[in-house]
Amino acid sequence: MMTKVSKRISIFDIFPEDNRTQDVTPSGAFGEESSVETSAVQPVDEAAIIISAVTDLQNQNVPGSETFCSAEEKSPLCPLHRMSRILVHVSIILSIVAAALSVLLILQYFYHPAVHRACPDYLEACAPLLNCSHADGANLCPPSRQPSNRTLTSEYKNPVLLLTSRSLLQLYSVNSGRYYTVCHQGWQTTHGWTVCRELGFNSHTVLSSPLPLSATEPACLESFAVMNKTSSSPSNLDGFLNPVENCPNEEGVSLQCTDCGRSAENQRIVGGSPSAWGRWPWQASLRWDGRHVCGGSIISSQWVMSAAHCFVLSNFLTVARWKVHAGSAALNPSTSYSVQSIYYNGLYNPDTNDYDVALLKTSQPMGFSETLRPVCLPRTHQQFQTRGNCWISGWGHVSEGGQLSPVLREAKVHLISNQLCNQSSYYPGLISDRMLCAGYLDGKVDSCQGDSGGPLVCQEGGFWWQVGIVSWGEGCGRPNRPGVYTNLTTLLDWVYHRLQSDSEIP
Repeated sequence: MMTKVSKRISIFDIFPEDNRTQDVTPSGAFGEESSVETSAVQPVDEAAIIISAVTDLQNQNVPGSETFCSAEEKSPLCPLHRMSRILVHVSIILSIVAAALSVLLILQYFYHPAVHRACPDYLEACAPLLNCSHADGANLCPPSRQPSNRTLTSEYKNPVLLLTSRSLLQLYSVNSGRYYTVCHQGWQTTHGWTVCRELGFNSHTVLSSPLPLSATEPACLESFAVMNKTSSSPSNLDGFLNPVENCPNEEGVSLQCTDCGRSAENQRIVGGSPSAWGRWPWQASLRWDGRHVCGGSIISSQWVMSAAHCFVLSNFLTVARWKVHAGSAALNPSTSYSVQSIYYNGLYNPDTNDYDVALLKTSQPMGFSETLRPVCLPRTHQQFQTRGNCWISGWGHVSEGGQLSPVLREAKVHLISNQLCNQSSYYPGLISDRMLCAGYLDGKVDSCQGDSGGPLVCQEGGFWWQVGIVSWGEGCGRPNRPGVYTNLTTLLDWVYHRLQSDSEIP
């Protein structure tokens, strides 16, 4: 019987027991501990400031003071005179401070800036305008719209599908109500820009190539269409599609909308070790008031993926207090980006940890480099081997109850089937279709507090694909208690729906 189920969020790193110092001991259940120095902010002693100011005035050459209190006269009134001067100066300083505080209080009373909050997000918005700035992050969907035993997937059709690791392109036709495999003949670069924008990505990087259909799964070969030649932009994708019986030359389109999933290939450091420079360039640190809380993964120039529980569990919903740090394997320092919006899946359940996914949009695009670039989102129907080349990474705790690591750590893990992970010896009946398990049944290697929201990635076909999101688990590295991750493949529709719904394409 489980005694503790923990979301892998490092709350006690945000509110340490001793507020006079910051934790600087490394962590992440990926390996060994080390130490690094950090500077603490010294408190300002206002009394010392006042005393210093009075002393400086006392040492100045004030007219009449030397005559009245000269060493020759030795007047008994001299100490009283000096004391009166000090009191005058102190009263002046206190008056200035009081006036400044009064102005601040008046401004605070009359000025109430709007606080932008994180939003619960559904596949179909339950209100004409999903604006949590005026709803305090409240769930805008009435109970009647809350599904019980099903998702809203049936109410939404993603206009674009990219299938398997080969990224075979299919487009949805509203008129016919079906998906068409797009033929390569007649395909143009401008088509790629339009399709990628429809999917929710920008048009700066579009990679397409012919893909032989002979080795494609039969489920992908039911309907075909070629792209119409048109100089205008149709209101929907139906304007591009011209259904055909078969693709000429039996070639489809392999499409990628981002230059994703490529890392700097340095010498590998095997599990439980610090990560090499540029090895996981999509890894991000999410900071609440400057403190690392969760991990994240960059999926485009303005979008970062993480876990819903990072924001919901402790009511960390004020967007302005979050920042994204990326581009460095060191926890400090790194380049930071302000956050414009945060959306978490509206079906997220804090009790069961189901639908544990969130998206953050940065205020400005992130400039890609060797140490900062996106990870590939998994493709529809893409399968990953249980003993494939899969890794977790993060700045989380090295051991259960430990502290944060100053350097990014990594570990190789195995995927574990839901059928096995749901057995009585592991997590009996607790693993939903939106979850997957990874790690080792004998424990030892695992994600931990502070790793929440970070990526579980697998390499296939020369690319790194994000398979899961660090979500929860019982303890860290315990036998028969592997880490539990959000199964990203089952939530792709929600991710793309959010990208498509955003008014400003990233």
